[in-house]
Amino acid sequence: MRILKGIGITVALSGLWITPAEPATETILHNFGCPPKGANPTAGVIRDSAGNLYGTTPVGGGADAGVVYKVDTTGHGKVLYSFTGGQDGAFPTGGVVADSSGNLYGATNSGGASGAGVVFKLDTASNETVLYSFTGGADGGYPSGGVILDSAGNMYGTASGGGASGSGVVFKLDSTGHESVVFSFTGGRYQGQPEGGVVRDSAGNLYGSTVAYLGTGIVYKISPAGRLTALWNIHGARQGADANAVSLDSAGNLYGTLYSGGSSNAGLIFKIDTTGQVTTLYNFTNASDGGFPKSAVIVDAAGNLYGTTNSGGASGAGVVYKLSTTGQETVLYTFTGGTDGSSPSAGVILDSAGNFYGTTTNGGVSRSFAGLGVVYKLDSKGHETVEYSFPASKDGGMPEAGLIPDSAGNFYGTTYSGGASNTGVVYKMDASGHETVLYSFTGGQTGGPDGGNPNAGLVRDSAGNLYGTTPYGGAAGFGAVYKIDTSSHETLLHSFIYGPTDGGNPQGGVVLDQAGNLYGTTVFGGASYFGTVYKIDTTGQETVLHNFTGGMTDGYYPNGGLTLDSAGNLYGTASEGGQVGGGVVFKIDTTGNYTVLYNFSDFSNGCHPEAGVILDPQGNLYGTASECGSVSLCYGVVYKVDTTGNETVLYTFTGGADGGGPAAGLVRDSAGNLYGTTNQGGNASAPGGDGVVYKVDTTGQETVLHTFTGGADGALPYGSLILDSGALYGTASVGGSRRTGVVFKLKP
Repeated sequence: MRILKGIGITVALSGLWITPAEPATETILHNFGCPPKGANPTAGVIRDSAGNLYGTTPVGGGADAGVVYKVDTTGHGKVLYSFTGGQDGAFPTGGVVADSSGNLYGATNSGGASGAGVVFKLDTASNETVLYSFTGGADGGYPSGGVILDSAGNMYGTASGGGASGSGVVFKLDSTGHESVVFSFTGGRYQGQPEGGVVRDSAGNLYGSTVAYLGTGIVYKISPAGRLTALWNIHGARQGADANAVSLDSAGNLYGTLYSGGSSNAGLIFKIDTTGQVTTLYNFTNASDGGFPKSAVIVDAAGNLYGTTNSGGASGAGVVYKLSTTGQETVLYTFTGGTDGSSPSAGVILDSAGNFYGTTTNGGVSRSFAGLGVVYKLDSKGHETVEYSFPASKDGGMPEAGLIPDSAGNFYGTTYSGGASNTGVVYKMDASGHETVLYSFTGGQTGGPDGGNPNAGLVRDSAGNLYGTTPYGGAAGFGAVYKIDTSSHETLLHSFIYGPTDGGNPQGGVVLDQAGNLYGTTVFGGASYFGTVYKIDTTGQETVLHNFTGGMTDGYYPNGGLTLDSAGNLYGTASEGGQVGGGVVFKIDTTGNYTVLYNFSDFSNGCHPEAGVILDPQGNLYGTASECGSVSLCYGVVYKVDTTGNETVLYTFTGGADGGGPAAGLVRDSAGNLYGTTNQGGNASAPGGDGVVYKVDTTGQETVLHTFTGGADGALPYGSLILDSGALYGTASVGGSRRTGVVFKLKP
């Protein structure tokens, strides 16, 4: 091994020392749940003569592959079909249509025999039939819109991939299941790819839009003979960009929206008349009038237009609007981003009494943008009623932190999402993998009394009480420190205010000293708003021990937690700043004196440490840095900082089979071997990889113990490991049988 020595740095060039994976057995102890009745609807609803509403969600359900749902007139939601992600399809992003018998038809974006999506039928008994499975080849693939029906039972739609040039197709599916390509797009800067569905006139012409480079594309007409005419070449920028689906009126005029562009670059509403004349009817400003529409408009008998915007309004959560025939916009409803919904991606439908129905992608039972969406009704007076709010998984989902054990073999941890309000839970898991939710958070990014979305782990005192942090929620919405007692009662110990005398948005957890005081870091807030190190005593009094200045002297943005030695000194990292800008390793002694122990550079010694450090009995520190700056083939390092401040790079990741981008800290065994996880690398078949579990021995030799596949074994581990009786335990934030994360055990 060749050693490079410099001032305060020793680099062990061990990055090429990779050993084959030792035999290791992974056991999934727990699969976290996913929203049982679907989540985040991107398509709108249809309504039957009895007043029932029907739609799809692209995720949620038994396999987190989406559902078809029904909401009856009493507001009861029912899953009619839950996609498995296999031959039956997965991830429907378009809505459904119904025939005269009540059968429903739609398309999924993936799944099927070739993984390229399907067209499906759901009968009145909720039996699904795959009418056509796309191959992703000349027939098209990956439909993102729904389908339409003609009187003969033929279906028409678009697929955003496949075709002669791989840029998508408009397809027809007849009543026998035979598919034919009506038109195959060539792609390129202007023709682009179809993203929405199509509409059809009485003569059999089809109309739709495409999106291409920098938001360009076309609004098109395709004749029954398959000839395409570009009705409008969209040039992007101020003219407008990113066309959504289009609508027809009875006279043959086309109407639609562009997501961006226009005079305020917040989208617009356009009309194309029967002579091909394009007119901008309204420019959104993204203020109280709304902005960035993602959906088509509908036209009433008088020629007024109705639709939604994805953002804007008083709370930035979108609006429902009306545009009169004279171009006057009226906001019919402004979403607050709370229980009433947020960020509608779909348009509205109108009943004979003048009521509107639609969906929002977020909001609902949980707070703001963490919500799973709602189905809503808006009456003619502008009063909104939430007909149905999609519920979260009660057992949590997306565990981003690791575990802690107790002496009885139980484990404790947190999840970022799930729970009653989809803002995370604190859970206990016994040795058999049975999970108990100890506490379900109700706060979120807009505040809340108890915190929300915990992404850090826990500490446990001798009495069995648990302590942790949340980056959101609390009185001001900037995070909290909490305690969960043995009766699962939560106490908010501190609510951050993000001011000059306090921190904000803690990303790391807390450590506990023998006197019961808690210590941690915040990423923001403090005197210079670059983060703090804080102490919370047993009375709940917070003291800021250090304010990061954001300069070259002390670093800033401490993402990780702290380590406490027997003398009461604290050790941690700041991900940015320091003498060279790559972050620092620091120490704070018992009197509050702050010392930088090591400055990372933008070179081969690593930079931007996102996790904290661990101590060995001799006082040496070990940690990970997630990047290496300008060095090629470097995706982070495992490092050691000795008691004199000298750094040694123990291992350099390549981003390949050995992993890359370590965001989690380390655990060390009695022989001095280090264990950790990466959230990149490993599985070459996945873009960027799904991460690995690794071991680095005392000679700097790395062994990959497990490579995540992104399937049942999980993917993207962000939390640190624990070592118990020779086995490693940890979490993966996604993947598993429901795609929402797992708890795993690895026995080397």
